[in-house]
Amino acid sequence: MNDLLHKLVSAAIAGALIALVGYLSANARRRRAAREEAAAAARTGGPAQEVLRQARELDRSRDELAAQGRGPEALARAGEAAEAWRVLAETWPGRFRAERRDALLRQGALLDAAGQTHQAARIRQDAAGLS
Repeated sequence: MNDLLHKLVSAAIAGALIALVGYLSANARRRRAAREEAAAAARTGGPAQEVLRQARELDRSRDELAAQGRGPEALARAGEAAEAWRVLAETWPGRFRAERRDALLRQGALLDAAGQTHQAARIRQDAAGLS
């Protein structure tokens, strides 16, 4: 009985470790792509650079407000951040899709928390279209 339990627990731990490594690897690739996109955007300069800085600041502000339990303010920032990433994605087609998708998913989560499930579902559907 102990051997069976040991095998089951070992398999579960191994599966969890594999999933964690996959998640961390995907996150590292996403961060590397974001840095490369930001560097490309920085080379172009101009108003788009300001929008990129603003989008990052809105993301940071949204996350801080959500962590502080200030849902309505975090939701407002989430909408602004999603819009900024949309502008960037349209300015550079093919770039900033991951950031826009992440911003939409965070906005959807905040909408869910606020009880706005229909709007959250629509936002998540938009985000799924960016995958």
